[in-house]
Amino acid sequence: MKVGGGSMVLEDDNNTLFWEVLPGKSYTDFRLDVDAALTQGDPNNGYGVIIRGASSQNGDLSTYYRFELYGDGSYAIFKGSLDATGHTQSKMVQTSAPSNPIAKAGHFNHITIIAKGPLMTLMVNGQTLYTYSDNNYISGSVALFVSNLPKLTPGTQATFTQLAIFSAS
Repeated sequence: MKVGGGSMVLEDDNNTLFWEVLPGKSYTDFRLDVDAALTQGDPNNGYGVIIRGASSQNGDLSTYYRFELYGDGSYAIFKGSLDATGHTQSKMVQTSAPSNPIAKAGHFNHITIIAKGPLMTLMVNGQTLYTYSDNNYISGSVALFVSNLPKLTPGTQATFTQLAIFSAS
């Protein structure tokens, strides 16, 4: 991770998902805006925002909603939950879908997520891509992440700038 000059660069070299939880508080109803781009690595890799996250005893995010953009111009939405043995499992709730508003790798996207009650809306570059309703997690941490998918070349970077979070009460 590198922070400076008004941006944060996250890099993963281990074919995993690497996140950085925003310091501070738990967010309930809010609007989040951030400019983000996949700035290095295979365009099939992803980056984005995790909301309403809760940490397990080892410090990992165990439950969450993950809004992921990919360098090829597609996106997916995941829900993290605990299985019967206490391990985190990630379930895709919206399959990876190409979307014209999403700029491809190397270009910034303006991501907006509005979370109010059970409704969560994902917008990219001013266009609504998906509204997801689920009331399992109503508050939690916010994190930014980069995802270096298994079987792809290690060394993926995502750059984030212009982060703002506002109350949506």
